[in-house]
Amino acid sequence: MTGVTLVAFVRVPPDQAQQLASYENVVLGLLPTHGALVERRWQSVDGCTEAHLLSFPSREAIDAFDADPRRAAARAGIDGSGVRALRFVVEPEEGPQGIVLWRFRTDGRIGILLKRGQDIADVDLRLTADVLLSQDRYLAAAERLARTTLGDDVEPSDPEFTFYVGREWVLRFAEGGRDPFGIFVVFDDRDAVRLEDLEPGDVLE
Repeated sequence: MTGVTLVAFVRVPPDQAQQLASYENVVLGLLPTHGALVERRWQSVDGCTEAHLLSFPSREAIDAFDADPRRAAARAGIDGSGVRALRFVVEPEEGPQGIVLWRFRTDGRIGILLKRGQDIADVDLRLTADVLLSQDRYLAAAERLARTTLGDDVEPSDPEFTFYVGREWVLRFAEGGRDPFGIFVVFDDRDAVRLEDLEPGDVLE
């Protein structure tokens, strides 16, 4: 992908699932008029959640897309009080041994780490959407595992989310543990499964 990459996640109550699908169909259909493409679109089975991986030619194109009056017109049928939405510009940073970190520029606590030959489009948008739209649930699970494993005296804080291709992802607490590199909690899909020792190269600065 070239230009600017953007990921977006949205969740609505069940009674607005149909309106969400209609809105996204209209809005995503506007992208070509702004020189943008839908690289991937994921929709939950119940229609309440969507995740998008989009590519724009420039940040100015994103601004023009945001200002398009057709977006506001399409949004008129959705009750915004129950909507949970997140959107991030992501940019690649080259690392050692062919590793590439796609850092979420609007939230430095979130990143996608890819090995040589992998593409950001290979990341599980379903899983990423569920985690980022329900962060409190996963933070609580990670804290429970940390305290069960390390003792109740640890105070995990400053969380960072890192996703990979596949089912596993990690939630690192930069502060509150005994290790200077923090507490590294590994998840398998939605379950916190283990803690791992950190090496300097594992920490995303």
